[in-house]
Amino acid sequence: MATTGLTISGDPALEQVPSVLEAMKSVANWEVKPTVKVPLSHPEALREVDRQWYAQAAQNGLFDDGKCFLLSISGPGSSAFGWAVVTWTPGTELAPRLARAEEGLDFIAISMDGRVVCAVTEEEYEYWIVVQHFQ
Repeated sequence: MATTGLTISGDPALEQVPSVLEAMKSVANWEVKPTVKVPLSHPEALREVDRQWYAQAAQNGLFDDGKCFLLSISGPGSSAFGWAVVTWTPGTELAPRLARAEEGLDFIAISMDGRVVCAVTEEEYEYWIVVQHFQ
């Protein structure tokens, strides 16, 4: 994750925050509709995903006052690992750095208070940016 430009903290996530699995279920089910779609064929798809994800994250309150949030990337054991506490810094590139040709692009972020989820999933022909709010 360090190659993304994010600052990684050693602090643990708060206990009342939904688990990675709970957050994943909120954005990955047949009822979910994307907030934003970016076609895989877009000439700058990954950079556009980053721009759109950041815009949605900022508009929906993902970042705390210090630009901190919780992040999990897809892959074996990611839900068991839990959340990484990270800080957004200028020049951060999530989508271009996390996309893997063989596995695609999937990551999920949640606000420090556990109320806002902002995720990216790669679907058949497009990237989906999904925003969900927990009560």
